[in-house]
Amino acid sequence: MDWSKTKTIFIVVFSILNVFLYSLYIDRYTEAEQIQPLPESSIDEKLHGDNITYSALPDSSEDKPYVRGESKSFTENEVDIDGIVNVLDERLLQITYDKPVDLEGDKEDALQAFIEEEVPESSEYTLWKIDEDQNHAVFFQQITDVPLFYSTGGQLTVFWNENDAVIGFEQTLFNNIIENEEQKRLIKPLEAIHTLYQKSLLQTNSRITEVELGYSTHVQVSENRQMFVPTWRVRVKDSEGVETDHFVNAIKDGVIELNKKNEETAE
Repeated sequence: MDWSKTKTIFIVVFSILNVFLYSLYIDRYTEAEQIQPLPESSIDEKLHGDNITYSALPDSSEDKPYVRGESKSFTENEVDIDGIVNVLDERLLQITYDKPVDLEGDKEDALQAFIEEEVPESSEYTLWKIDEDQNHAVFFQQITDVPLFYSTGGQLTVFWNENDAVIGFEQTLFNNIIENEEQKRLIKPLEAIHTLYQKSLLQTNSRITEVELGYSTHVQVSENRQMFVPTWRVRVKDSEGVETDHFVNAIKDGVIELNKKNEETAE
């Protein structure tokens, strides 16, 4: 057998096959390029089809930066009280009163008056939730005048007894807040809603009751420093009256899972 001729034949056959496959690929690619994608219905049409409603949405024209913060180190002489002062890992301040402090009148106003009087750097916090069943209220730290959602490093919890008297509180705080120089364009609130819809997080016949801009923890920069990202909070009430907060990265889009709980409210 003439192996030289056989080798030449194989080379010619494989060359022809390669040319054929390449031409087939080019034809398929060209056809795909010529196919026009089917037009999608608008976000509002999709939401309307599932009877998902919302009220006026906040303005998102202002750019926002990433922000960094450092965990505050507390000391046991941070407050002067008749009771027990305890500091865990230098970052968690725990206060227990010998004699509980009465909350009089409207609970929200009374709590605000209490923290202004008793809590170090109380102006850094905003009320998030009053839980009458568990006898406590949660305050979130504010970062550049907006709430820092569900961060264990920037939170205040006030506890009271069955007589509506405060028995103590726990506090963490970020300080030395630094804004990155580069401002980032925020996605629109409706885009955040669309993201939740695409992730099947919005049920049929639900209502979006509130959309709010805040921050959430993004990455741990160092042992004591964290970076925060602008975040849309979308509160949704389903057909059963159960309210759920969802969180969406306001810069890069995408759902953020935070330590949150559902709240059931009556219609």
